[in-house]
Amino acid sequence: MPYSSEHKQNSREKILQSAYRLFSTKGFDNVTIDRVMQDCSLTRGAFYGHFRSKSELYKEALKFAASTSKLADIKPEGLSSREWLSVLLDGYLSLEHVYGERPCPLAFLATDIVSRDKETHKTYARGYTRMNQLILDYAGRDTVKNAQDIFSLTSMIIGAVAVSRTLGDQQQVQQILSSCRQQARLMLGGI
Repeated sequence: MPYSSEHKQNSREKILQSAYRLFSTKGFDNVTIDRVMQDCSLTRGAFYGHFRSKSELYKEALKFAASTSKLADIKPEGLSSREWLSVLLDGYLSLEHVYGERPCPLAFLATDIVSRDKETHKTYARGYTRMNQLILDYAGRDTVKNAQDIFSLTSMIIGAVAVSRTLGDQQQVQQILSSCRQQARLMLGGI
C-alpha cells in the first residue's frame, strides 16, 4: 500500500529539517546524503523519493529554512507593524538566535553559498530580497528613506549574526548583538 501524501510531506519535512541543521553547522562539503538520512531516521531510498541530488536538497533546505524562520511568522493581532518589527529584530539579534535551533539561512550559509550552483545563488538572493521587503513593509515607508537603508540594515544584522556564531566569547557576542540592535533602532527611527 503506498504512503499517504501526508506521510510523504512529513518525511520530506524531516529530511529538510535535518539537512538544514547539518548544512548550517557543517557546510555542504561536510554533509553526506547518508548522514542526513541517518539524522532524520529515514532510509537512503526515501531520499530519492523526494530529491534528485544533494545539491537539490541544499537548495530546498535553504527555501525551507527561510519559509520557517521567525521572519516568515505572521504578525500577531494587536501588534502594530512597527512593534512586530521590533520583536523580530530583538529575536534576530539575540543569543538564542545565534545558538538556537532556528538559525537564519542568510547568516549561517552566507559563506557556503559562494561555492554552490547558480540556482542555489538565486534561491539565497530571493530569501535576502524577501527579508528586505518584509523589513521595509513593517518599518513603514515613512520611517525609511529608501531601500538602500534596508540593504544596509540587513547586511549589518546578517553579518553580526554570522560573525557572532564563530566567536567563543559570549560576552563579546552579546556586545556585538546589542550594538547592532542600537544601530538598527537608530536606522529605523526608534524601532
